[in-house]
Amino acid sequence: MADSNSAQQAVAPINQEPKPIEVIAQSLLRLPQLVKIHQPNNKLFQENLFVFREALNTLWEETPEIVLRAHRGRMFINNQKYTPTGSMVVTIQKLLEYFEKRLFFGLRLIKKEALTDEDIVAFIRTLNQCQNHKNPAEWLDKALADSWVKLIIDSDFKITYIFSGDGQGESKGRPLIWNSGSRTLALKARKSYSRAMAAVTDLQDNLKEGGNVSLAKPRRVVQDMVESLFQEERLLLNLSTLRDYDDYTCTHSVNVAILSMCLGKRLGLSKVAVVALGLSGLFHDLGKVDVPIELIRKTTRFTPEEYEEVKNHSLYSVSRILQINADHKLKSKLIQAPFEHHLGIDLTGYPASNDHMPLSLFGRIVAIADHYDALTSSRSYRPIPMNPEQALDIMMGISGSILDPLLLKVFINMVGIYPIGTLLVLDTKEIAIVAETPPEAIDARPLAYLLDRDDNTIIKGEQINLSDADAYGNFFRNILRCFHPSDFGINASDILL
Repeated sequence: MADSNSAQQAVAPINQEPKPIEVIAQSLLRLPQLVKIHQPNNKLFQENLFVFREALNTLWEETPEIVLRAHRGRMFINNQKYTPTGSMVVTIQKLLEYFEKRLFFGLRLIKKEALTDEDIVAFIRTLNQCQNHKNPAEWLDKALADSWVKLIIDSDFKITYIFSGDGQGESKGRPLIWNSGSRTLALKARKSYSRAMAAVTDLQDNLKEGGNVSLAKPRRVVQDMVESLFQEERLLLNLSTLRDYDDYTCTHSVNVAILSMCLGKRLGLSKVAVVALGLSGLFHDLGKVDVPIELIRKTTRFTPEEYEEVKNHSLYSVSRILQINADHKLKSKLIQAPFEHHLGIDLTGYPASNDHMPLSLFGRIVAIADHYDALTSSRSYRPIPMNPEQALDIMMGISGSILDPLLLKVFINMVGIYPIGTLLVLDTKEIAIVAETPPEAIDARPLAYLLDRDDNTIIKGEQINLSDADAYGNFFRNILRCFHPSDFGINASDILL
């Protein structure tokens, strides 16, 4: 058990009215489909046109141009990263894929006085027509030349500029050339992560509504992540430790899946086994959909009765997995880890069982991943997450009783004593953020980026190697303290991804 309050999710608010930008994103997916099957005077079509136009006008009161841009698998709205939650995770993922299939990177929606239904319908029909052309983005760009909508078709950034103070109070830019091979793998890993978030959201929504639930989409997503993992483990591991999403409900499940798969790969499991392990991690908390929402969101300690109900989520997860449409043999493999991940290797945890058989390998792996992500994440009852060093110390304290000591050592070696994204205070009075710990590092001293300031923005500066030392073996820099980046309002993914 990661801590005394074991509710591990903070679900999205219920039935909130969508924001105007969310209405626009939804409409960009919905209207192209509706225009194919309805005339413009159809009531349903008219209703969707109305809400789209109202959302545009609301945002145009604040800015004359609304820019939706896909960059590195994320959506940016007017140059600000948009972090979706709840059902919007699925919507944004589908919109990103919509852009990608048509070979463009975004749209500029330019304010037009008295925007009419005809203006919107003309744009939507043009958008539909572009997919019939060999180069849809090039054709669409020309077709929209005189429209209130403009296309963003420039390629993803090949060169960025990092600004670092030159000691004279000025800033200067220095180019950083992205390696195209690593770049492609990084984008693939990020897309896999986003699709996993969408798959979990879809699955949970379908379960709540009593709909038909298939394993096909989650399995494809996990298979994609396994391919990324076996090509470049570090990229997928980075995504799980940097937490680029705010929706803990889904993020925790995806992170546990990734951490479990990375550990499984380190242990030498086959790709087929790692896929099954990833699905087990993805579904380990599926039963939380059956726990009363007031308990999931509770910020104070549980009563004994409440805690007993929360502990039932392991059994609920098993029940929910059995409802999924999938091969019975596969489902029998997937229920072990969700059932066991709170039992502990000494079997003193929950759910209580008369079975004295040792925990399965999957159960031991998922328990470690679950503990680590739970301790290093913000929770409803603990808004300030632990830094990775504190989390690993706690996990070492329960090694041999709750967690498997041998697997935990492999896990610590995998994430590093100073995991990616850890904020470091150095004895040189510098602040740095951990990028990675190479295998040849001395005493697990990581590579890190010094943090610079450009106006009021924290940015990535010079990369340093904390293993560097002088001729006498004295390190140039030493670590004084570690912090979680959120302690200082820093989102590590904005700097490192």
